[in-house]
Amino acid sequence: MSLPELNRPVFIFQLLLMNKMRKKNKMNLEKKIVLAEALFILGVFVYLFFASAPRAISPINGMTVLEPDFIFEIQNGESVLISYDENFTSPVTLSVGDEITLPPGEYFWKVLGGFRESEIQVLNIGENVGLEMRKNQEKYLLENTGNVDLNVSDKNGKSSFSMSTGSIQEVEDKSYEGRKI
Repeated sequence: MSLPELNRPVFIFQLLLMNKMRKKNKMNLEKKIVLAEALFILGVFVYLFFASAPRAISPINGMTVLEPDFIFEIQNGESVLISYDENFTSPVTLSVGDEITLPPGEYFWKVLGGFRESEIQVLNIGENVGLEMRKNQEKYLLENTGNVDLNVSDKNGKSSFSMSTGSIQEVEDKSYEGRKI
């Protein structure tokens, strides 16, 4: 027997072992690629989930609004839910173009978008006294444009009357002042 014949089975064994290791390394590489693709797809879904969440932009959480005409600014939402309590037991739903007059106080609000909601925001409506006088044909009309009921008197103090929020009253052409009741 010659020396090369003795090494031949060892050589074949080494070839088989190397072939098996190549297959194993190829399978490990394929598993790593599939895992990387799955993680990438999961990351895209997580990003899309959070990027498309409804958001409350304005008024800012905890803000006090004094103007009666303010606008809710939202993103990725369809409507705004407003309530006196944080549990939203008796909420009011506002959609695009809806208007509401809120009396002074603390309110909770959130944005609704599909099956998701934004975080709960706090909004404070401050007291706003407002009187507006305008001429309508031959009459003078005085309107309570604020968000509180008023005790109105003329500047001379000769006459006084009460006006509820949003009410309009016919008056004489004088100067008037209003004070919160």
